[in-house]
Amino acid sequence: MDFELLALLGIIAAFSLVQSVFGIGILVFGTPTLLLIGYDFIEALSHLLPASCAVSVLQLWMPAASPAIVSPNLFRLCLPATVVMLWLVGTSEAVSGHIHLFVGVMLLFAALVRLVSRLRAGLDRLLARHEAIYHLIMGIVHGLTNLGGALLAVLAGSVSQDKDTVRRTVAYYYLAFSIVQMAVLVAITDHHLLRLEKIENAAVSAAVFLTIGNRLFHLASNRGFHHALSVFIALCGIAVLLKS
Repeated sequence: MDFELLALLGIIAAFSLVQSVFGIGILVFGTPTLLLIGYDFIEALSHLLPASCAVSVLQLWMPAASPAIVSPNLFRLCLPATVVMLWLVGTSEAVSGHIHLFVGVMLLFAALVRLVSRLRAGLDRLLARHEAIYHLIMGIVHGLTNLGGALLAVLAGSVSQDKDTVRRTVAYYYLAFSIVQMAVLVAITDHHLLRLEKIENAAVSAAVFLTIGNRLFHLASNRGFHHALSVFIALCGIAVLLKS
């Protein structure tokens, strides 16, 4: 096993641990990390999506007292927008050439919203009045940058304060995102995503969830970690913008 593959699996394992606890992590942090070390956007997605999908499936499979809260706008607006934008990224050099900029700006925006309570409250009010538009924007952002999870975390937090409900809601959305994104990648990369080595990525993320991640979820206190998470999101955004 070469160093590049070991490094990739290490990145996936680390962010699988974060996603196991908070529902987001593999895509939000894995995408800018792989961009920074030299992967192109489509190649990064092909490695990260199977891993994210595996964790989301396990999170939904685990018994929970509270169900996921899912808007019909996920299917009406969000997923179609994701498909269209990802198709543009994969087939248009003009769009793909600005991916680093899109990713960096999105990360900084997400960090700002998480850190500034007034902004977060304003976004919650906006979401309550314009849920359909929010879903459309989230789909566009996710298709362009793979970072719709930053907006998804805000959405899930606005519909419930229960930790189990929030994680299951995020997992449901992420699973839907992963399925449609993988279908698009298969279409535009001539079945590149179906290569067998991608199974290793999913297996690593599943193992992390089952052995460590889900246990940490039940032990975790959110407040301090969410603050550190916001700072890390901002640092990732700055690094990606500097690279672009």
